Amino acid sequence: MQTPAKSKARKGRVPKGERVGTLVRLPTELREQAQAIATQERLPLGDVITRMVAEALGMTAPAYCYPKDQAQEELPLNKAS
Repeated sequence: MQTPAKSKARKGRVPKGERVGTLVRLPTELREQAQAIATQERLPLGDVITRMVAEALGMTAPAYCYPKDQAQEELPLNKAS
């Protein structure tokens, strides 16, 4: 006899909203430079390219297209601990 499956809350990444898959063929040099930025910022390549397209169009890119530490503000240090 089978035991009923336990209902577990699925953990995964936060949805990024409505998006459309788009195949883009880039010259090797552009792809390598975009990948270098993605690696440095620890972001997926697609998010970096999304940010570049948004900025080229004069639009604000979604928050997930920026490194997490860049979105945080530095807190002032009032005293040393």
